[in-house]
Amino acid sequence: MPGTAALVAHLPASPRERRKILTRAELLSAGRKLFSEKGLYESRIEDLTSTAGIAKGTLYRYFRDREHLIEAVVAEGLRELRQHIEVRLRGAGGREEVVRGLAEAHLSFLDQHRDLMRIFHQVRGLLTFDRARWKPLHALLEAHIAFLERALGLAVRGTGMRPADRRLLATLIFGGISGFGMARAALAPGERLCPDPGVVAGAFVGLYERIAARAAAVPPASRPARSRPPARPRSGARRP
Repeated sequence: MPGTAALVAHLPASPRERRKILTRAELLSAGRKLFSEKGLYESRIEDLTSTAGIAKGTLYRYFRDREHLIEAVVAEGLRELRQHIEVRLRGAGGREEVVRGLAEAHLSFLDQHRDLMRIFHQVRGLLTFDRARWKPLHALLEAHIAFLERALGLAVRGTGMRPADRRLLATLIFGGISGFGMARAALAPGERLCPDPGVVAGAFVGLYERIAARAAAVPPASRPARSRPPARPRSGARRP
């Protein structure tokens, strides 16, 4: 969550609106702590109200149920991650530099925010079960992958990479690094996720190079051609 000082600096002048924004931020912070420590599967609203000292009535004024609070925590976490990525990519010009920057930004962010890493990991697990109530979480994850695809789109212009290739690489970066981070945290608790982030980032650069090389190897003639509509007879032309 953003620091309190940074949040206060952007609050509206109205005391009522300021109080509402601060209360919502406190609820998100409490929810994030609960979900990362107890898990999305087992956490209950009662846990939040008892451990954080938040009245149920206050909570329900801002979030209609537990799922709505989870969605808000995940949305805020992914927003923070995207901001971190944007800062890391400033000034990145070369194709490899963009791919490396995306990978390193995910690594450093998840290393600094282990609570969000655990929450993101659980979200991926939830979405393997096709449940209607988790569709908003699916939309949030899709939006993050689309963000990565757009960042990669600027890096792969002129390479012949297809949109499907960009989506594959974007999914590999997010899923691969968050999965690696969880495995690393489980096997080496208390240590950095990656002692040498450049090695992991270099692996994703290698993936990009292989995908780009495959795309470049496909000759234009072998790519499906667009079908053209039949030409209309010219006015005045004799018909058979």
